Amino acid sequence: MGTVKLKFPKKLWTKKDTMRLAMNTLASIKLRTSQGLDANGDKFDEYSVKPIYIPIEKGTGTRLKPKGGRVSRTGKSVFYSGGYEEYKHESRKRGGPDDSANVDLVLSGSLMNNLVVLNAEQTRFTIGLTSHVQYYGYYVNEKREFIGLSDKDVDILFKTVRSEIASKINKEDKKK
Repeated sequence: MGTVKLKFPKKLWTKKDTMRLAMNTLASIKLRTSQGLDANGDKFDEYSVKPIYIPIEKGTGTRLKPKGGRVSRTGKSVFYSGGYEEYKHESRKRGGPDDSANVDLVLSGSLMNNLVVLNAEQTRFTIGLTSHVQYYGYYVNEKREFIGLSDKDVDILFKTVRSEIASKINKEDKKK
């Protein structure tokens, strides 16, 4: 969970301004993640190529049904000799020109759809995961940090706030 605290004149900044800033920050995080970059701007570690069996019926409940691979003798799982990387590739039927990065933390879309603005007050906001995906989402974040802001992201955030406040001051000055 990432929390950003802002300090500036409260008369010039409203809860609505903070919510707009939080939504833009959330969009930036999702865009960066779709490009395969972590919270520090580094590429995510590649998915495992260790052979794996994926259950057909059970699992996290948020993943896609396995496609491709080889059905096991019991018929209860699918074997991927190329590991999770092959499972993800086959199950998403990747290969189009609009595909995101290979490691983008999206299979069913549930994780990114449940990354939201949890709270926005006048001087702070919190971005995190809803209860629907917390049971695995924060574990994923430990392995591939996607929730958070790089120094560059924080710099952009503060420049945006500074620009918004300057614009509001200019509007107030013109009214006088």
